[in-house]
Amino acid sequence: MIRNSLFVSIFISGVAVAAAPPIGIVTASGHFTLDRSQVWGNATVFEGSVVETGSASSEVALRNGVRLQLAKDSRARILSDRVVIEKGIGQVSAPESFEVNAANLRIHSTGRLRVNLGQTVEIASLLGSARVASANGMLLAAIPAGRVMNFSPQASNGTVTRTGCLLFKDNHYIMQDENTQEVVELSGGQNLAAQVGNRVEATGSASSAKPAVSIATLVLNIATVTTKSSGGCLSVAASLNAQTEAAPANPAQPSAESPKGGGGGMSTGAKIAVVVAVAGGGAGAAIALAGKKSSTSP
Repeated sequence: MIRNSLFVSIFISGVAVAAAPPIGIVTASGHFTLDRSQVWGNATVFEGSVVETGSASSEVALRNGVRLQLAKDSRARILSDRVVIEKGIGQVSAPESFEVNAANLRIHSTGRLRVNLGQTVEIASLLGSARVASANGMLLAAIPAGRVMNFSPQASNGTVTRTGCLLFKDNHYIMQDENTQEVVELSGGQNLAAQVGNRVEATGSASSAKPAVSIATLVLNIATVTTKSSGGCLSVAASLNAQTEAAPANPAQPSAESPKGGGGGMSTGAKIAVVVAVAGGGAGAAIALAGKKSSTSP
């Protein structure tokens, strides 16, 4: 009976091992932790294994050609189709598109990238390009080779926080994120008009609606907007051909102020003439200065 129980136990263990096949090998010049066990030198990595370094860095080589270098005091979960950086710094090289996760961010790289997980998530595209998305797949930024961008850790409930200049373009509110340079269109919010032209922090959730502004990549349903600094957005507005003031929702037709304008409006010159006339006390002078009619005064 004991033998049979032992055989069943060994058989079940064998099935468990078979369910998590080896996917690579980890090596280090000193101690490291593999699935909560202290290891020296090298060890086999299985699907879902967690590698944590101490005073020595380590390197993971997967069968699919992916290489992961973990710096000191770093931790990562290793899977055949992605790597999850849980702590510290990891550098990933892949022969083709490969996914790296960090702080609810999904990063797809076609070359080599470095992820530094701290209060913010610093992503450096060292070779090739990288695309950064939220946990639900919403694109946040595309990072070209040689560029470094910082991201706020994304909330697991889908909440998105962006910081940048709040501007007005094509009768819509937009923001260019100062970290990713991505332009988003803002919807909702109670006080967006008053914040146009300011550097703000906007928090909300991504919408499935298509942006009305052509340069925007997504629509963000705003929950809160907090002023970070007043003004300072003229250069950003100029680069996006946007405004630092909100126009009326239904702007009136422009008056005929140009020299080519027809009837129904007063020209800029006529308005100046009226002001001068009021100051001088003579309607005749106003008509003469306006240049519209000859004076009838003797």
